[in-house]
Amino acid sequence: MADRTRRQFTKDVSAMLAAVAVADLTMGATELPLFTGNLMPGKDIGARKTFVGIQMSPHTMLDEGIEQCLDLIGTTAQVNAVFPYSHAFHTSTLGKPLRDLASDHGRLPRDLRNKIPAVWVKHHDEFFRNTSLRVKPTAPTLEFADRDLFREIREPANKRGMMVFVRILESSGMFIENFNKTLTVDVYGNAGRQACWSNIEYINFWNALVDDMFHSYDLDGFQWGAERMGPLMNIILPWNNNPPACFCEHCIRRGNSANIDSGRAREGYRLLYEYVQKLMTDGPKPSEGVFTLFLRFLIRYPEILSWEYLYRQSRENLQREMYMTIKKVRPESIVGWHVDHQPSSWDMVYRAEMSYEDMAPYSDYIKLILYHEVLGPRIRSWYLDRFKKTILSEISLEQSLALYYDLFGYDKNVEPGVDQLAGKGFSPDYVFRETKRSVASAAGKTKIFAGIGIDVPGSPPDDPARVYQATIKALEGGAGGIVISREYEEMHVPNLNAIGIAVRDWEEGKNEKG
Repeated sequence: MADRTRRQFTKDVSAMLAAVAVADLTMGATELPLFTGNLMPGKDIGARKTFVGIQMSPHTMLDEGIEQCLDLIGTTAQVNAVFPYSHAFHTSTLGKPLRDLASDHGRLPRDLRNKIPAVWVKHHDEFFRNTSLRVKPTAPTLEFADRDLFREIREPANKRGMMVFVRILESSGMFIENFNKTLTVDVYGNAGRQACWSNIEYINFWNALVDDMFHSYDLDGFQWGAERMGPLMNIILPWNNNPPACFCEHCIRRGNSANIDSGRAREGYRLLYEYVQKLMTDGPKPSEGVFTLFLRFLIRYPEILSWEYLYRQSRENLQREMYMTIKKVRPESIVGWHVDHQPSSWDMVYRAEMSYEDMAPYSDYIKLILYHEVLGPRIRSWYLDRFKKTILSEISLEQSLALYYDLFGYDKNVEPGVDQLAGKGFSPDYVFRETKRSVASAAGKTKIFAGIGIDVPGSPPDDPARVYQATIKALEGGAGGIVISREYEEMHVPNLNAIGIAVRDWEEGKNEKG
C-alpha cells in the first residue's frame, strides 16, 4: 500500500527482477494473462482493472522484437495498452542519442537518428479528396520502411490482452506536402512555421488522416496532441521571440463571426508584443510599473483575451472534428488528447480558458503530462527565468516561486525551493494534487489519465521508490488510468517494475476494501 516501507519496496523490486530473469524475456517466452478490463466506448474504460498505457516509439518495438517488447512491459509495468506513434510529426526523427536510451531491455540500443521513418502507417489517397495536403511518402531506404507495425502488432497484442492506440503529436509540416497553404499569419502579416487550426485545408487533412487510419487498421484508441502556446502566453512567457499569430483570413473570418474586432485584436497584440520585447532588453523599466502597463494593454484592448480564447477554441474544434470522424468509423474506439507539461502544470491562461468538463463532449479521456522529476528544472528555466525577463521582473525569483505554488495549489513546504529546482524534482504530492484538481475539473464527464514520467532526459535520476509513490498518488487522486511517459526506450526496468508493483498494490487495496 501507499505507506509501505522502503525496505519492503526494495524487496519487491528485487523479486520482480528475479522473476523477469527467470522468464527469459529476451526470448519473448512469457505469456501474460488476458486483460479483462471493459473495452466498450471511452467513458467506461478500465472499469474492472487499472488502465496502464505506455508511450513508445515504433522503431523500438521492431528493433527489440514486438513479442519481447510486449512481454517486458506487461510483466514489469502491468501495461495493458500501448501508445506507439503512427506519425512522428513532432520531430524530424524518432531516433535519440544513446545517452538517452535504456540499456536493460534485453537488447543493446542503437543510434538510429536520421535512419528511420516518421510515418508508420500506409495511407490511401481516396480519403484525402477534400484537401490538397498529403503525407509525404517514406523513403524506402530507411530502416523498417518495409514494415507495417500496426498490422504486425495486432495479433501479439490480442494474445496478451493489450489495446493498441495510435499516437500523434502535431507540429511542423516537414512530412506534409502543400503544408505552406496552411501557415499562420502573424501581427505583421508574415507567414509563420506552423499550420492554422482554422484553415479548412488543415482541418480536412486531419479528418482524412484519422478516417483513413481507422478504416485501414484494427485500432482500439487514439491520442493526439499539439504542444503549442497560445499567442498571449507566448508573449509573456516566450518560448521563442516570434510575433503572435494567427491573423490569417480564416481566423479573421472566425473572429468576425464571434463579433471580435480583428483590427483591434491585431493592434493590441502588436503593441503588447513590442512592449514585452523591450522589457527583455537591459533598458530602463517603465516608471509606472512593469505589471501595471501589462494590465493596461489588457484593459484598453480586451480583444487580446477574446482572440486568445478564439485561438484555443480553434484547436478544440479540430479535436472535435477528429473525434466525430473516428466515432463514425469505429464507435467503440477510445479517443483522447495529450495535454503537455506547460498547460498541465504552469500555464494559468490555458487553465482559465476552459475546464476539462468543457472538453468532455469530444474526449473519452484527457492525458496530462505530470512528470514530477523533470518539473523542477523546467519550472526554473521555462517558468521562473522567463517571467523574470517579462511581466514578473519586479519580484524576486523566490517571490515568483511562492506565488506559483500558491496559485497552482502545490505545497511549498514539500516542493523544492529556488536554489534546489535545477537539480531536484517535484514530489509525488504534486502528482496527487494535480490529478485531483484535474479530476474535479472534468466533473465526472471524462477520464483523466495521469502521464507518469520516468527517466525523462534532463531530469534528476529517477528513484523507483518515488516512481512507486507517484503512481499510487495519481490513483489516489482519482486518475482513470495512467500512461507511462515519455518514451519506453528511455525507461529503465527498475522504474517500470516500480509502476507495476504500485498498480498491483493499488488493485489489491481496492479488493480488500470490497
